[in-house]
Amino acid sequence: MAQARRFVPALVLGLCACLLVSLVQGPADQPSFLAAPAASRRQSTAMSGFKEDFDSWKSTLSTDEKDLLLRQAQGELNKKFRKSDDLEKDISDDKIESFGKIMQKFFDSEKEDYLKDQEAKPPNYNALKDRGNSASAFDWGLSYSVVEIDRDAERRYVFAMERMQKAKESGTTFGQSSTYSEPVIFKNDDEASHKINQQVLDVMKELAAADNASEALKKEAAEFKLPAMGENFSQVVPKSLHETYMKGLEIYKAKVGAYRANHTEEETKKHVKDVLHAEWQEAVSGIAKNYYESVATVAGDAAAVKKYYMTQKGREKELKDKTKADIMKEIWAELAKLTDKPMPPLDDEILAELAQEPAIIEGQFNHNWGTADKLYKSEAISPFGEKYLLGIFETMEESEKAFLAWNEEYEKAREQLKVERDQWGKQEQARVDADPDREAFTASIFAEDDED
Repeated sequence: MAQARRFVPALVLGLCACLLVSLVQGPADQPSFLAAPAASRRQSTAMSGFKEDFDSWKSTLSTDEKDLLLRQAQGELNKKFRKSDDLEKDISDDKIESFGKIMQKFFDSEKEDYLKDQEAKPPNYNALKDRGNSASAFDWGLSYSVVEIDRDAERRYVFAMERMQKAKESGTTFGQSSTYSEPVIFKNDDEASHKINQQVLDVMKELAAADNASEALKKEAAEFKLPAMGENFSQVVPKSLHETYMKGLEIYKAKVGAYRANHTEEETKKHVKDVLHAEWQEAVSGIAKNYYESVATVAGDAAAVKKYYMTQKGREKELKDKTKADIMKEIWAELAKLTDKPMPPLDDEILAELAQEPAIIEGQFNHNWGTADKLYKSEAISPFGEKYLLGIFETMEESEKAFLAWNEEYEKAREQLKVERDQWGKQEQARVDADPDREAFTASIFAEDDED
């Protein structure tokens, strides 16, 4: 009860303080609130009566009480004031109680006015019709979405993570192999920077000449021409490679700073030229070589697994009448050619089980998930945001065609639903019209209304 009592005076005081600020300061001050819409005659009368009651109550306040309420209202959001004792002070209980009666009288009057206004409003006889019109205006159609699936990127990611995990387990490292690229401006305006750029280009060309180099790397090495010294240039480069360069540069700068702290400027320049600069050139070459080797390794892994799945292509007729036991025998024969030792015989029970399964399983054989570079996921989206997977296709045209076919069936179903709904409505209307007690039931409803 103590907490409730403290809260009520605080609310009342807050209201009266706001009123005091607005009435005491007068019209010359800036308004604290936006102007309200024009009030009705009944509302104006209620407000006029409240103003008279409030003015009468305000005249009972002493000067100190008015000053207290004004300070509390103005300092409500002031942190310093909220920590002071003035915030906790109250005016006398009888004045708080009398102000509460004024507010209660005003609220009761407003409630009565509201109820009278609601009773005076005529009912909306077209409410159901309006609700039906709003529903009919709703767009019930489907929308189309296509999502590109980069299968090559997914394969590279899987193999990169596998190699990094294996390297971690063996206590070594596997370089970054992400091929995501972005434009970077390269310094090439002096002899030192030009020499480093040339070394990086030489490393890239050397790696591009390797048998397992990707086509993208070969093309990039063949097309890039290093500008003459004195001309900076912009080049789209792999983001991970550039970030590794920047980390190496920070290490280089840290070494220069550490040496400069204990040596003269001349000694530092000589050390940088004779020792650190050579280390930096070697580091740049090593970073580039490590990156492109990692990229080529991961690209080779991805190409190998794709090549493995493509061995199924064109073998439908050959494998049509074979079983998995026949495939197992072929694999066993090939393994014998790759080893110096003879292969042990296959288990008869295993061969018997494999002989029960066909070599070609519908939905698995020659699946494009293993052979495609990119695939496209076709989705239909309902008016409420639900997504429906229509299939995964090798081209965008096939993806769109699947949606159009599905949407056509959807629209047919919508039209059929409208027909069924209209038929149901007619049946219900006929049932109501055939009811012998319909007129008596309707008359009883109006009779009850008349009695009310």
